[in-house]
Amino acid sequence: MFKEGSPIAYDAPAELKKWPSLKGERQKDRGPPYLVYNGTLADCVRELMGKPIKGISLYDIMTKPQAAFDQTVLSPGDAAEIAMRKDFPKA
Repeated sequence: MFKEGSPIAYDAPAELKKWPSLKGERQKDRGPPYLVYNGTLADCVRELMGKPIKGISLYDIMTKPQAAFDQTVLSPGDAAEIAMRKDFPKA
């Protein structure tokens, strides 16, 4: 998913958003996701990774595309992949 040789700007602005849900399932017909946290990409990844695993699929990270990835919405799986990179900044 990510281009390994390309650096990631962990200090880029990002937002952690949560989708409306019912019984642990995203309800896209009940409105857009709402803001949970606003900060840097690294901060949003840390926030997301700190959420209970049972509900983590309800979240997305919104940020600007970078050389390492070309989308603006990062899934929880993308966030986990970012968190495991060698260059991911420790708190």
